[in-house]
Amino acid sequence: MKPLLSLLLAGGVAGQVATGQTIDTVYSATYLRKSTSFAWLHYGGDLLRLPGGQTSFAAGTASFTGKVVPRLTVGGMHFWGHADFYVTFPLSFVSRSKPSAVFADGTYQEGVETGIRLYPWALAPNRLTPYVGVCFKRQAYGQQEKGAPYGEGYPELDRFIKPLQAGITYSTDRFHLTAGVYYQANRNARYYYSPNASGPLTFRPLTINAGVVRYIDTDRSMAQPNGVQQQNLKEYILRRHKKQSSWYAGIGPSVALQLRKSSFFRVNYPYLYDDMIGGVMPDLTFGYYAAKPDLTVGLSYRTMGTHLTAYGTDIRLRRHSVMLEGYKFLFNYLGFVPYIGPTFSMEYLSATVVGKGERRQYTQTQPAIGLIAGWDIRVTRTGSSLFRTNLRYIPGLQLKIGQESIRFDHLEFNFIQYVRFLGRNRLYRQYQR
Repeated sequence: MKPLLSLLLAGGVAGQVATGQTIDTVYSATYLRKSTSFAWLHYGGDLLRLPGGQTSFAAGTASFTGKVVPRLTVGGMHFWGHADFYVTFPLSFVSRSKPSAVFADGTYQEGVETGIRLYPWALAPNRLTPYVGVCFKRQAYGQQEKGAPYGEGYPELDRFIKPLQAGITYSTDRFHLTAGVYYQANRNARYYYSPNASGPLTFRPLTINAGVVRYIDTDRSMAQPNGVQQQNLKEYILRRHKKQSSWYAGIGPSVALQLRKSSFFRVNYPYLYDDMIGGVMPDLTFGYYAAKPDLTVGLSYRTMGTHLTAYGTDIRLRRHSVMLEGYKFLFNYLGFVPYIGPTFSMEYLSATVVGKGERRQYTQTQPAIGLIAGWDIRVTRTGSSLFRTNLRYIPGLQLKIGQESIRFDHLEFNFIQYVRFLGRNRLYRQYQR
């Protein structure tokens, strides 16, 4: 956006300034220097080496090999370079592992990864910095035996894992280069190689990765003399036009983390019991930010689908959620602004089960009460946009089917949601030369 120095020449405003009304200094250079260095955005990619493991089948055991998977990364450094919150998206379609000779087909992959890396010493250019961390992601494995008489498809062991991390990052004035190792403690499971028989499935514990991200700090110029003046002028404009409050719209990816398994599968389809219900879903939001009480009231929409298939059974699950959410911002620590509040939603849940020549459909629409919490990165209240992180949880959300249920009470984590305040840029443009 062009500078707003012409504010002093604009009709009406110039007259007020000329008669002695001053523009308050709401944002100082000291505050903006500290707050703009609190967080910055990064994007890039890495290569992840999956380690492989050993599985069971009807005639014994077999090893499965690892593979290298390219991934895209987006995230944000927080707390002045001490904490990296990130999300990676695997490009699994460009990397396939060769199944064992005893299998006709199979799958071995990890899904979207959400994590945090902690740096005891802050990242800085031309410095090598160690880190430790933890992440959350989906791990999936499945196999199809040659000539198996059990019907079409094979089950996937599909679960969320929480590997620990350690590694090093070298920083330049534009890039972070990282190499690290993941340690997976929970590496033993059981795999159903037939509808009624299972055996041990073991993953090797260590995974390695190496990557590079480009980091950018679009707010750093705010701390310069002209930037300080611009922020105070924008604050003045919003106050003068009573536009400190604003409508907003936002979009981002939300990850649904399964917390508990479903009794419906344990009782009726034990070979699908370990398949994961969850994944990535779009998170759309629209609402109103009230500046004086510093709170937000809005609507959000998310939809999630899961497809489970094995041994002639095909199950499709779907959730649609329309949610009214209100949350209060608690404090502003140099641009880090946490919030918490209640949610009220209408939930449409469905399951379509096809197998043994039958097709059954179960649906339910129900109200639900939940909780939302998270934080904004909000250096000033004058911005036209910001990045928001949120977590949602609806306890007890489930689709009842007879005496059993399919659970939808996920922990939803949207690490990076882009939020746009509607109309602010249009207002600022009125004061450009």
